[in-house]
Amino acid sequence: MKRITIALVIMLVLVAGAIGLYFLSEHHKEKDAKEIQAQEDKLVIFSFDEDESTNVSINNEDGEFNMEYSQADGWVMTNDVNFEVNSYTAINICSAMSSLTAEKIIEDSDTSKFGFDNSIDITVTSNNVDYTLHVGNATPTNENFYVMKEGSDDIYLIDYTTGLTLCATKDSLKTVYIANFNPTDITHFALWEGEENDENIRFSMNKNSDGRWEMEKPYPDAIVHTVDINTFINDAIRDKIYNFVAEECPETDYEKYGFDDPQYVYEVSGPEKYVKVIFGDMLNNDTEMYGLFTETGQVVTFSAYTVAALGYDTADVINNEVYNVPYTDVASVKIITDTVEAEVELDGENSVYKLDGKNVNISDQETNTFFFNFYNSFNSASFESLDKEAVPEGEAEVKVEYSLNDGTKVTIEYIPVPGEDSNTYWAMKNGEYTDMVVRKKVIANITTCYEVLNEHLG
Repeated sequence: MKRITIALVIMLVLVAGAIGLYFLSEHHKEKDAKEIQAQEDKLVIFSFDEDESTNVSINNEDGEFNMEYSQADGWVMTNDVNFEVNSYTAINICSAMSSLTAEKIIEDSDTSKFGFDNSIDITVTSNNVDYTLHVGNATPTNENFYVMKEGSDDIYLIDYTTGLTLCATKDSLKTVYIANFNPTDITHFALWEGEENDENIRFSMNKNSDGRWEMEKPYPDAIVHTVDINTFINDAIRDKIYNFVAEECPETDYEKYGFDDPQYVYEVSGPEKYVKVIFGDMLNNDTEMYGLFTETGQVVTFSAYTVAALGYDTADVINNEVYNVPYTDVASVKIITDTVEAEVELDGENSVYKLDGKNVNISDQETNTFFFNFYNSFNSASFESLDKEAVPEGEAEVKVEYSLNDGTKVTIEYIPVPGEDSNTYWAMKNGEYTDMVVRKKVIANITTCYEVLNEHLG
């Protein structure tokens, strides 16, 4: 019995010891965790809501730059500078600052050794609280950057990539887009191949009060392709600057970059913004091209042959029809060719249609198809190309004379382009060359459609 009692006492002592060791261990674990957490907390430089950031101020060797955010305008520069802000730079700085954690704190208080005598100073305002960071040099191995926060003597090491984001230079604050527009805000754009004159213009387009696009030059009467225009605008606003070269370029330096004899001139505008770019000489083995923003004097380079806006020609933004007028606006049309002489009369309001003085019953589906096939054969004749250099000579082989309901007279003529192998025609409108060239099959289609309709009508 005595042995059992002793054993029980020993067991109780062991259990008590184990429990004591457990609590002692847990105490040390808790203490270690708190110490670890305290060390980690010391490495947290900033922690705030980046979505509530409203201001960014940067002071670097180029000067002081202040940016402000609003729901209506996004990020904009608030001090007097000659460039638009790169919104992505502001966003990236706010993101990096909002959760900035160091890798370590170095044991050295001599700030001059780490570049803080000429630091980049960044202040981000979030929820009306200012968070200021001083960015020094990169470490010799380019693995980290030295930083300090306002109000603290600690010198932190942050990762190199984050440091690069925070080392905002003047050029990194500039927008990289040629036309930094919302596409719906654009109301005008134009492109010249060469100097800015009518001889070189590819197109000048305006959006009217109804929101429809119209060509101002070179063909004011052309029907434009809204889809193609929207494609052009979306391409143009994505075109990017390759490199920043100089600021406030005087006209005396234009020859240096080739702006005195430009390759292209491009402009785009909206209600509150206007941008004009002159494209000058090539450089770096023709891989880059100089550009000048005339409103600010910024000289930049573009990656050659990648500026999408410059790849568009006149024919890319207009309907490829020589002349097109809705049949409801037409009173009559005379069509004269070597083999066809016909007259179409149209009274759309009363649904009365005639061919060579005879009524055409378009309520019959087949007759309707043949009649409007013939009408469209001359009214929707498409051109193959534009040739501004040609000087048409000779007699017209085809003549289409429109009499419109408002009394307007319009005559379209086709003059054969000379040459044994030529199968094209110059298109004329009211005696003036349209710069349009059509293929012979367009003319043949008029004859074919007339014969089919005539045969159908008996």
